[in-house]
Amino acid sequence: MFNSIEHSMSLKDLQSLIATPQMSADAIMRCALGVRTTEMEAYCALATGGSSSVTNVAERIGKSRPTAQRLLQNLVDKGLAHREENLIGLGGYQYMYSAVPPEIMKLAVRESLDRWYQRMIRELDDLPSKLDEMGQRCLRIS
Repeated sequence: MFNSIEHSMSLKDLQSLIATPQMSADAIMRCALGVRTTEMEAYCALATGGSSSVTNVAERIGKSRPTAQRLLQNLVDKGLAHREENLIGLGGYQYMYSAVPPEIMKLAVRESLDRWYQRMIRELDDLPSKLDEMGQRCLRIS
């Protein structure tokens, strides 16, 4: 479901997260999933309000309709929301958005953090040889 999430934490993101006295769920999700604050607001509006139209989400988060539409599409692209087309009237339709359940998002965050942690462990394991290589390059440059 979250195969579209290819965000990896930058060192700056990690330092910011670690240095924060209290880690908020918002900060962890922004960092681990590459979700902006406004996208988190839209996700929360969906998660607490159920399936909603763009107009309804725009009102709930205090943003314009085009901004809400862009935020919702970003959530769909990142695998954090679903979009369903509902027929209305004579041939018209309306898109309805719903958030993936918070437990599913939690798993995605955990997977992202686990991948990042394993990557950092590999880098740490290679640190002595990488420092040696850097030292050798410095000697050649001098």
